[in-house]
Amino acid sequence: MKKYTHAWLALMAIKRLQYANIPEKVKNDATSLVKWFKNYRDFVISGSWYPDEVFKDMATSHIIKYRPDEKSTDHSFRTMPKTLRCYQMGLESALYDTPFTIETGNLADRCESFAHSIIDSLKMLETEDKGSPISPSCNHIATRFFILSHYIADCHMPLHCDARAFSSDDNIHGFIESEWDKQVSKSYSIDKDNERFFYDPEGYPLKSDITELMKAVEDELASREFIFDWGTGNNNTWDYMSGVSQYSYLLAYTMIPRQYDNTNLTKAGFKELDAWKKFDEYSKDILADAIESISRVWLHAWVRYRDWTKD
Repeated sequence: MKKYTHAWLALMAIKRLQYANIPEKVKNDATSLVKWFKNYRDFVISGSWYPDEVFKDMATSHIIKYRPDEKSTDHSFRTMPKTLRCYQMGLESALYDTPFTIETGNLADRCESFAHSIIDSLKMLETEDKGSPISPSCNHIATRFFILSHYIADCHMPLHCDARAFSSDDNIHGFIESEWDKQVSKSYSIDKDNERFFYDPEGYPLKSDITELMKAVEDELASREFIFDWGTGNNNTWDYMSGVSQYSYLLAYTMIPRQYDNTNLTKAGFKELDAWKKFDEYSKDILADAIESISRVWLHAWVRYRDWTKD
């Protein structure tokens, strides 16, 4: 995903936590997290773009590449929260519950490590005296939240989880992500000189000429149940993001059939596939799920920190 898409996803995750019907057991935690975030929203564009612009770990930590493999003994797929649309589509995939191999990538590990680093940084901030030279600042911690959102969002991009190469030649991967960024830039007012969004009275991206896709994402989230749990059998960020990557892989093969890769799929050919004919429909589900996952992972990290303060 591109710069403004990443930043928009992160801000929409904050909005999700504010307006969703949060389960009672973590409602106060969500409220406190939203209140905390409102002081640091101007860091969202720079923070969420750090992995691409500064870390440049795209070859390993932005991906987890699956390939169908008849010889593999690995064919188990995780159970995810029922509201994730990519999960529901994956259950209908011809590749569901069939063997696969992971060729490369450590995206789930990256998400887990950043979630832990946020919790640890919050604990340090709480423990150290004000002004301590070894204490992280709230600015630093908020930036790490936004960095984490980047990796979570990448896990929802189907081609980040597909071992087929679609980033060379006609670069179908880049084309899809550019289309999303165009829609974000058209739909919301962005102060590009200062690398920040303009905000509406509630503190969220100010709508300009909102597209049907962006409106559909907002409407989907407004009507979707918020589930705090990771899904049956999943216990942490790593489990959850591993499951997300599995269903992103399945969605990649639903959008682009198995016989294609960069050697035989041009941009013109891509536009003949369901992936393009149903582009807004697939995109709505991918983007809404990404926002949902960012808000879920963030809230779990915040709850763990808040629980620690009560011990």
